[in-house]
Amino acid sequence: MEDVASSPLPLNENGLDYWRNKLAISAYYDIGPVKKQSKIRMHTVVTTCIAIGLCIQFMQIVRTKYIDLHRYVGRLTLALTLIAFPHFVMLFSGFSHQTAKYVESPVLFMIPYYGIRGYFQIQNKQVMEHRASMIMFASCFYYFGTSRLVLMAMNAVHSGPWAKYTGLGNWREWSTEDVHDCFGISTAIAFPINFGIAAYNAYLSPQAIVNIDKIAQAKAD
Repeated sequence: MEDVASSPLPLNENGLDYWRNKLAISAYYDIGPVKKQSKIRMHTVVTTCIAIGLCIQFMQIVRTKYIDLHRYVGRLTLALTLIAFPHFVMLFSGFSHQTAKYVESPVLFMIPYYGIRGYFQIQNKQVMEHRASMIMFASCFYYFGTSRLVLMAMNAVHSGPWAKYTGLGNWREWSTEDVHDCFGISTAIAFPINFGIAAYNAYLSPQAIVNIDKIAQAKAD
């Protein structure tokens, strides 16, 4: 909890108690301290490996000059994601925040959808469609980071003289319920931001429009 307390999040004592309970042994997995710690470590290792894989995949030099590495890392990242997917589902199902559950449910199912879709697209030499699917696939993992950045932004929004005009007020005076609401609000705000940017890059950006035109021309031919 020392790391949480020193983070740039809007957390007073009630907020620390809220997250202390969320990170308690009984949270998510009611299976005892040793097994719970093991699953948390596994989750951290798996998501870190996926994040590194995604970063490598979006490096232009890898996609253009090291295509074999691009293919290998892509397959490995997708395989690791699908293997770990039951773990993600169990983690999600044990989460008690109902607002976050509603907001994050689509993300949970978008992960295998876009991952598998993108794999079959590249197998069929549909490179441009593959690009769009992989952008959406990666954005599913970036979403959780985006929601934490929005949560950090709540610190500035709920500080200073303007805080009294917000719905929750100054974060230093928040109750546990206010902290709970703030987390739900952050996940809801992050969803359109994260997936709006992803959808733009995948389907609406100038590069995406060029790709769509090429796809239409190829189908016409």
